[in-house]
Amino acid sequence: MRIERAIDEYLAWRELERDSTKRTIDSYRRILNKLADAHPEATLASFSGRVGTERLRHFLRAWAEESMRERNIELSAATRSNIISVLHSFFGWAESEGDVIDVDPSRKIRRPPKRRPKRTRPQAPELARLREAAKLQELPAILLMEGAGLRSAEVVACRWQDVDLVNGRVLARRKGAHWQWVPLDPDVLHELRECFREIGPELDDHVFTVEVEQWVSQDRRVRRRKDPKVPASGQALWRMVKRVCARAGIGELSPHPLRHGFANRFLRESDRDLVTLQALLGHSRPDTTQGYTDELDLSEIAEALDRAAEGRHAQASPELATPNAAGLDGPKTQEWRRRESNPRPRTHRSERLQA
Repeated sequence: MRIERAIDEYLAWRELERDSTKRTIDSYRRILNKLADAHPEATLASFSGRVGTERLRHFLRAWAEESMRERNIELSAATRSNIISVLHSFFGWAESEGDVIDVDPSRKIRRPPKRRPKRTRPQAPELARLREAAKLQELPAILLMEGAGLRSAEVVACRWQDVDLVNGRVLARRKGAHWQWVPLDPDVLHELRECFREIGPELDDHVFTVEVEQWVSQDRRVRRRKDPKVPASGQALWRMVKRVCARAGIGELSPHPLRHGFANRFLRESDRDLVTLQALLGHSRPDTTQGYTDELDLSEIAEALDRAAEGRHAQASPELATPNAAGLDGPKTQEWRRRESNPRPRTHRSERLQA
């Protein structure tokens, strides 16, 4: 079977039996098509065995060299791990089909360990300035990102009918097409209610709408809103956040660091409740949530040590510090006695002599 045909059958299987989203299918297709372009005349059987493993490793090295040559950027461990995961899934499916390939050639290829990258996490004062600098049409999207921790794709897809301004929650479409109610902070809920009252949108309007400048004459331009029924793009949301950051006088941020800022602010205010934060961010694994947290400051570590020492001293009872205070005169001598496995009945010495 040609590798192009195998890729089409594999993606159809993922869509039908694994219920993969369109975004997942497109991501898998992009990676596997790159493999097919590198081996245009190859069949799937030609990847079997040790030769196939070496072909896949050569493919990974060539991808990394191409990235460095064309964009001068090294492939991160997370990107390489994602590529290898797609190869594992594809060739694992081919092996499970039975008559497609005998041995999975990607089985011996290991994913690199993921290292925590350097991320920009805005602090609470920067988030407050960002909220103050946002205009009326920009504020709802800013609130959902830095006040509720929604992803950029979730903000772009959110409509006003998904925001429950009565019960204080928002319905977010998470990764994998899962729907989840996310509670809103009281301050965020109050400002969203004010925005809804002043904007006066229809319920099927999107929360984030784009404003563009258009020429109405040769010397006059006006700002107009695009159709709120049509969702905006992620690039438009990124440009809006960039404009608000410049207006607020803080460093340039993208939408995702606002989510990191929400996570760190919640941790500091909730005494580092990672379990609740995992539910708020919609993560399926706790280690993903831990990647959103800041390293503790030296002052916070010192305060934690002081609290632990105070708790330890509070648990120790001073009355048991000395033996005399507890009514003990000192260590007592204990009588040691040999224990026999088969004890004999006690008899008098004279009886034993007569016997």
